[in-house]
Amino acid sequence: MMIHIGIDDTDSPNGMCTTYVGALLYREISRLAHPIDLPRLIRLNPNVPYKTRGNGAVAMSFEADEKDISRIKELVLDMVKSLSDFSHENTNPGVVFLEGEVPKELTEFTYKAIWEHVSIEEAEKAAKEVGAEVHKFKIGRGIIGALASIGHPLDRFTYELLAYRGRELWGTKRRVNKESVFEMDKRFYPLTYDNVDWEKGSVLITPHGKDPVLVGIRGIDEKKVLSAFERIIFEEPVEFFQVFKTNQNTDDHLRFRRIGELKPLESAVVKGKVVKDWWEKGRHVFFELADETGKIRVAAFEPTKGFRRYVRELIEGDEIIAAGGVKEFEGVLTLNLEKFYPAKLAKKVEYKKPKCPKCGGTMKSKGDYLKCKKCGHKMPKTLIPIEVPRELKQKIYEVPPDARRHLSRPLVLPLGEERILEILKKS
Repeated sequence: MMIHIGIDDTDSPNGMCTTYVGALLYREISRLAHPIDLPRLIRLNPNVPYKTRGNGAVAMSFEADEKDISRIKELVLDMVKSLSDFSHENTNPGVVFLEGEVPKELTEFTYKAIWEHVSIEEAEKAAKEVGAEVHKFKIGRGIIGALASIGHPLDRFTYELLAYRGRELWGTKRRVNKESVFEMDKRFYPLTYDNVDWEKGSVLITPHGKDPVLVGIRGIDEKKVLSAFERIIFEEPVEFFQVFKTNQNTDDHLRFRRIGELKPLESAVVKGKVVKDWWEKGRHVFFELADETGKIRVAAFEPTKGFRRYVRELIEGDEIIAAGGVKEFEGVLTLNLEKFYPAKLAKKVEYKKPKCPKCGGTMKSKGDYLKCKKCGHKMPKTLIPIEVPRELKQKIYEVPPDARRHLSRPLVLPLGEERILEILKKS
């Protein structure tokens, strides 16, 4: 008999995380039943305000004898109870069991949970419709992710190897040899990616919180991810590691929307025209984008660093494709820009003073007339329009790795650029 298990919302600022609980469960259940595939790490809507770190849920599927099903369920519930930090208000775990094939209706629910804000009541209704068994702890918000993680088909996927540290080290500085990570990146990039930031000289695979994760290595090839892990020099013990199959870096969260349709807490790809040149506030860069249905403020926030330079190159009249999450910022509906593509650039014109018609000298403005600095010739103030070359190219510009969301697909990966255009074609 096939059994699918989903868990979510076990995360806590004090240390625990859903992937750790999921990895332990996968190891234990594999002693009782045959795993159908690797455990799955499914990232959901990145915009919901009460999300856990990365808003990730874990699912796993097994072929099990009917006599072992009850034992497996008991094991899962006991481990979630014992490992979850219920003292924290945002720890609201949910566990879902589904036996048999995954119905199409559940996949539809999964994408709703990735694209929109889904309530606990909606998850309970969806679970009932597909015959899933639901277990809530505290308010049980985790059932949303638990159910959605089971329903994801993973038609597109990547891998992530997560290595964990012993509990006695949680909350301490991670001791990973920096040079070995850079050497690993040189050898395996782009089959593994977002390992380091070469410009800043920083390591990206080590988180900074109190959670059990020591390193997380992402890639598009399972064997290369394992090989990359073996190249790293660890200066502390590795408790164990687990490779997950995941929807990270697939742009799963993006779908085409008209600007007038945009709502807070969703992500979208929009196509429009720049109707207000950029301005800057608090190191954030803003501009306005419009289509036939409305307009929206677009932001490249300060953490995107050098990406803002390309945003400042946009001018009124440019037609662009923009992708990002929608949120209220300072009371204004704002698209938090993740990447953009200049589809059609407007002509950039600058007005310059002419040369002196008598001697070719430089003309200087004198109120409403021009005067030659060399010969003194005067003439009416007439400026010459000159078209200026644009620095922007027809390619996708993206935020740097340390500002990238879990679901956003780096351009270095296959279909990194084509994915956005593919979404537009389906609109």
